[in-house]
Amino acid sequence: MNGLTKLFSPGRIGKMELKNRLVMAPMMALAAFGKAAITEEEREGYISSRVMDWFAEIAKGGVSLVLGESSTILPESHAASRAGAFDDKFIPGLRGAAEAMQRNGAYAAFQLLHHGRILTTHRRGLAHSEVIDPVGPSAIPWGRRREIAREASKADIKHLVDGFVEAARRLRDAGFDAVELKGAHGYGIGQFLSPHSNQRTDEYGGTPEKRARFACEIITATKERLGDDFAVIFLMSSSEYIKDGITLEDSLIQAPLFAKAGADALHVEGGVADMTPYITNPCYLLSDALFADDSAAIKKVVSIPVIVGGKIGDPVLANQILEEGKADFISMARPLLADPQLPNKAREGRLDEIKYCLWCNNCWDMAWRENFKKRGIRSCTVNPALMRERELEIKPAISPKKVLVVGGGLAGMEAAKVLDQRGHKVVLCEKSRELGGQWNIASQISGKEHYARFGDQMIRDLDRSGVETKLNQEVTAEFVREISPDEVIVATGALPLVLNIPGIEGKNVVQAVDVITGKASVGQRVVVMGGRYLGMETALMLAEQGKHVSLTTLHELGRNHRFMERYTLATLRQKIVENGIYIYAYAPVEQICDDGVYINHGPELFFLKADTVVLAAGVSPQRKLLEKLESTFSDLKIHAIGDCAEPRDAAEAMREGAETGMAI
Repeated sequence: MNGLTKLFSPGRIGKMELKNRLVMAPMMALAAFGKAAITEEEREGYISSRVMDWFAEIAKGGVSLVLGESSTILPESHAASRAGAFDDKFIPGLRGAAEAMQRNGAYAAFQLLHHGRILTTHRRGLAHSEVIDPVGPSAIPWGRRREIAREASKADIKHLVDGFVEAARRLRDAGFDAVELKGAHGYGIGQFLSPHSNQRTDEYGGTPEKRARFACEIITATKERLGDDFAVIFLMSSSEYIKDGITLEDSLIQAPLFAKAGADALHVEGGVADMTPYITNPCYLLSDALFADDSAAIKKVVSIPVIVGGKIGDPVLANQILEEGKADFISMARPLLADPQLPNKAREGRLDEIKYCLWCNNCWDMAWRENFKKRGIRSCTVNPALMRERELEIKPAISPKKVLVVGGGLAGMEAAKVLDQRGHKVVLCEKSRELGGQWNIASQISGKEHYARFGDQMIRDLDRSGVETKLNQEVTAEFVREISPDEVIVATGALPLVLNIPGIEGKNVVQAVDVITGKASVGQRVVVMGGRYLGMETALMLAEQGKHVSLTTLHELGRNHRFMERYTLATLRQKIVENGIYIYAYAPVEQICDDGVYINHGPELFFLKADTVVLAAGVSPQRKLLEKLESTFSDLKIHAIGDCAEPRDAAEAMREGAETGMAI
């Protein structure tokens, strides 16, 4: 177990004797399938065989408990892409999910929730045509549209409590071992707990104790109906990180009340999904184990087990949290998307074989991806086979070939690895002295240093394989003739784009990638051109060094022809504001001068002083070799993948590498 004794010691929640301290946190499986792929039955809330297969895959990986995903408790509150638990008709599908978890070695649980006032923003996404009547603790406006849910009456509250209890009963009847009640992230129960959303003056509001009454009634009624053999876990936000929201002080008052009401365990996270989403789904820019200290404080005031989640993906860190007494169990979601086998690998001491989560949030950033549009499948940068396990299962090639792969970035390395695993003879050529390509640059960006671990792992995989790797190897048409491959994969990547702007060749103009790698220095006043990942991250890095930074972008921040991932964008935007970076959106640079730039901002040109201008305006595909080979070898099958085909990102590069490796 490589010193991970505490992590792999047995534990107990209610009557469940758990084999270790790792729990799979709820992750919306149905939401991983888009409009192109989701069936009408899934849209209505039925659990399909492919969702069961995914739960089986997670359970096989070695977690002790799978919390499944969130399911809705009432027909009038069912949003599409969520499982349904509001009717007995869903029990067969739920039973299939429970059995998939249990027969593969894990206890089975599902999460129940009510959206509360969030339903006001879900009207168009509902799975049925019935006109809904969103109910919340107080009739106050919220969100961008300032929508108002009706204040819950006493009859409404009883209806909601009964809905939770009946939904939990269906889970038990389906064979689940436990239920998790979602009292976190600003959903229905959490809205009652929070002074921000609960402004009642009756017995359900006014003090932390009264705001906890609704949650406690649900917990107590569920335990009374279903008994001690069925565990109840309560998910709570230790802090909402918003003005007038739940604080840790509130949680220290409310947590013992949940325990007294009958909860068998508390699951501690934080944030509000629609107000602080960058807290509920933290990206690489935030610290690891965000809620561990809050969990430690809550653990001191209750005698039941405490589960903690929130950006914990390293088994060593998880073990440390447990050893320090900050929690009794660790929950993971995205790390188990990256590598479902993480628990087994950690238990066996194979830490260097784990595909660690990058916290890039590409698994959330799905809507614009061609892979998602065509197949409706969630993406993962380090695990292209996510939810495509059968499709991308490694199978021996029927007719092994000799394949030349040109380019040692992520796309090329993944293609070479998959081809080798299938029995092809592979030659991988990289013109520089090291593998990794642009990933090596990304790994030097502040907050992304851990990205290097994935690059190192990819290289180790190649070293262990039969791939013949040639570094410092320029590939020409003559070289291809000499190698005489059956097929060629071109993965030559892209280079920073140089814009056609007066003054672009000035000595004060540098590329962002050169700034990041230390090849270029900058002055005290800097203008960064480009408002997506590279521009924002470079601007933030320079501001943190004490530079005076202005950021110009052709469109709104975080957008060109597609949006950035929203949680990461929210985090970057927050940090940019905190670091005093001046933002000029919809402000194209018209001219670069020795002492600054003219931007088109407002009714006339506006001048920004700058010692250095940093270009972060995108990349240009390197297709010269591809075009040369296509014109020279008419009978040779050539595949273009990665940025040389179309500039995108690492997740798409890995996907194309895996798919091409499987297709040959």
